[in-house]
Amino acid sequence: MRKFAAENGCGLREIPQGSIVRLRFPFRAGRRNPITDRLRHFGVWGQRCEEKRLPEFWLSRDFWIGCLSGLIDTDGCVRERVNPRGVVHGSVEFATVSPWLATQVSDILLRLGVANRVRLDQRRKKKVHSVNGYDVVSRRPIHIVEISRATALVRLAGLLDLRIGYKSSKLKRLVNIVGHVAPARSEMHGYDESVALDRVKSISVPWVQRVYGVSVNPSGLFVVNGIVTGAVPESAAVASGQ
Repeated sequence: MRKFAAENGCGLREIPQGSIVRLRFPFRAGRRNPITDRLRHFGVWGQRCEEKRLPEFWLSRDFWIGCLSGLIDTDGCVRERVNPRGVVHGSVEFATVSPWLATQVSDILLRLGVANRVRLDQRRKKKVHSVNGYDVVSRRPIHIVEISRATALVRLAGLLDLRIGYKSSKLKRLVNIVGHVAPARSEMHGYDESVALDRVKSISVPWVQRVYGVSVNPSGLFVVNGIVTGAVPESAAVASGQ
């Protein structure tokens, strides 16, 4: 951001310790805002709320971790619950009205090894309140990406760098409470540490045989035995007779 400000003549202001950096674009006649130009380049500027999505560019792992941190800082929450038996459970949730953005966030989490699920909160069309005499009606359903497994929460906490103080402290407290929960090792749940630590030594094609593919919607990715796995496209499955 400092380099971008220097190249485009933007104003730059930093909060102490560099925790927050703010850019202010220059007011120059005949020149567009260089920040919005850059956002347009990545295709993330000017989208409707229900059509918001992340850029379809190859970007670094650090970028996606920072992006997830920002999304949870703004539109996410950390929940702590106690069941009737007194056992503490928790979750980290990200909510959006954009189904595409929810799917992308779920995929990014899976690529980082964080199991999650996407659920739909179908809000009823009812009058909520009015502004200047106009009724405000909730219409769009909310897509919620939820991370609730203890092992996934621990891994997520080790990745995120939340800037909102109360969310960061709540996540740390939650991890301290559920961090003792060991990963499930049954065939139904996976997370077999011996499999996760295996390394591929060689790849060969000794024969051709019939295989079966798994299709998963809407994400296209799922976790099996702690390994992120991609689903087989339906067209490929049909073409090969799977």
